[in-house]
Amino acid sequence: MLAWLNHYLFGYLSIEMTGFSPERFLNMCSVHEIELWKVINCGHSYQLFMTVQGFRKVKPLVRKSKVRLRILKKFGLPFFLHRNKKRKLYAAGFISFFLILYSLSLFIWDIEFDGNRMYTYDTLIKFCESEEIRYGMRKSNIDCDVLEEAFRTKFPEITWVSARVSGTRLLVKIKENEVLSEIPAKDETPCDIIAEKDGVITSMIVRSGVPMVAIGDTITQGQVLISGTLPITDDSETVINTHFVRSDADITARTEYHFTRQMPLFKKVDVETGKVRNGYYMKAFRFSFLLIRPKPEGTSWKRTMEEEQLHLFQNFYLPIYFGKITGKEYISYERPYTEEEKKLLSEDMNERHKKNLIEKGVQILENHVKILDNESLCQVAIDFVAEEPVGRREAVKMQRSEEPEETNHSNERN
Repeated sequence: MLAWLNHYLFGYLSIEMTGFSPERFLNMCSVHEIELWKVINCGHSYQLFMTVQGFRKVKPLVRKSKVRLRILKKFGLPFFLHRNKKRKLYAAGFISFFLILYSLSLFIWDIEFDGNRMYTYDTLIKFCESEEIRYGMRKSNIDCDVLEEAFRTKFPEITWVSARVSGTRLLVKIKENEVLSEIPAKDETPCDIIAEKDGVITSMIVRSGVPMVAIGDTITQGQVLISGTLPITDDSETVINTHFVRSDADITARTEYHFTRQMPLFKKVDVETGKVRNGYYMKAFRFSFLLIRPKPEGTSWKRTMEEEQLHLFQNFYLPIYFGKITGKEYISYERPYTEEEKKLLSEDMNERHKKNLIEKGVQILENHVKILDNESLCQVAIDFVAEEPVGRREAVKMQRSEEPEETNHSNERN
């Protein structure tokens, strides 16, 4: 690569050699360290490449070996500039291209994050914008040390961050802590446990508090299951004081869920006609340009586009995007759903509801799906019988108890 660049900068020639002793000429060039390459024997002549400096040194060797040299073609930057010395606009455009390229290299045109799992790309980009770090800003205005400190301050879960500018890209590598940075303080606020929904209790383990229900009882939403109020009585079962605790228990109940969803009677079907329109898309800075034939009036088309950002090297990205557009014509019509399609739709609805319940920690015991169909309406009835935790903590409303009467009497005697 270095040799080719040297040849191009100083120029080189394609030579045809004929004469009495071409082998002697080649040997003398080797002795005098004159560079020759790609020497080809064409039978009655030789073809080879030689540098401009070497061509100027071989005149004595040509006379001694009695050969003739004929220049076939000239290559390299000196000959290119000589041929185009009168094309001022061409030269200006050539120089302007490199000036523009250099100007673009002074800015950031791509931001990449690596190692982020807890935080999305959009979240991190918005934070960078709040720190005045955005696409199109000058690289010299970016302080990577300050940016790293800002990430660690804003996101406590990020334990390590490294930011660097490479080419026209800002590369940010982060490492997130998967372990809690601190143990949450234990909440000791007195509370009851109440029912979140209706059901029948199937199991109950009480660690603190007073049980107000038992296994097999039917409960309603909002009912107190475990009380955080502990009455303190004397020998005569008279309440003399009240102690409040934070109720703690695991309570599960058998619950039911009922969903009703309407289904359309007719299905819209899109059928491709086979006609395709291809086009191209280009975006530079905030300007975009579409090159595609307009669609005929009264037709419908679906477009897909593949976009790619232009870059010269791995980390030298430019604010220029190219894309290929593919348009496919289609026609639409409506037809009634078949029984099989209705069944598939109802199963899909059922699976979505089941997935949502399972994600909430609900254990499905029974599942029934019915399709209620008539001429004007189609409904899907979905029923679940489940078992799930039903307890929810609610703060105890504490009231001050009046002092016992005997205390008041003793004060009066004193």
